[in-house]
Amino acid sequence: MTTFVDTNILIFLLDSKSDHHQWSLDAINKAKANGPVIVPDIAYCELSIGMPSKEATDQAISSLALERLPCSDESFYRAGRAYRKYKDEHGGLKANVLPDFLIGAQAETAQAPLLTGNSKDFVSYFKNLSLICPP
Repeated sequence: MTTFVDTNILIFLLDSKSDHHQWSLDAINKAKANGPVIVPDIAYCELSIGMPSKEATDQAISSLALERLPCSDESFYRAGRAYRKYKDEHGGLKANVLPDFLIGAQAETAQAPLLTGNSKDFVSYFKNLSLICPP
């Protein structure tokens, strides 16, 4: 079974001092035992913000033995619908939710679970998305 990974899980994995480092490591290893673990393009982009170079970003993804998968038009459309729902319901108060919607839509479109540390950004907008979160 394919599993998608949110940016915050990548950060937890790369920061051994994070409160969720060990949980994330265990969750990633369990997911890998069942199939590929995918880093969505937008999560790669978000991760790269804190990295010194493209090469360092690529090395981080490679060191974790994770795979990449481009986003489909269906995923982009679902992310747009979720963002529209968010704006209609909440007046668009947060401007940074679109990346989460892209990640959630890609996982939901693939009918794959998402490892994330922030379930609140997904539960109201992706009813068919299975989330795997730290306790």
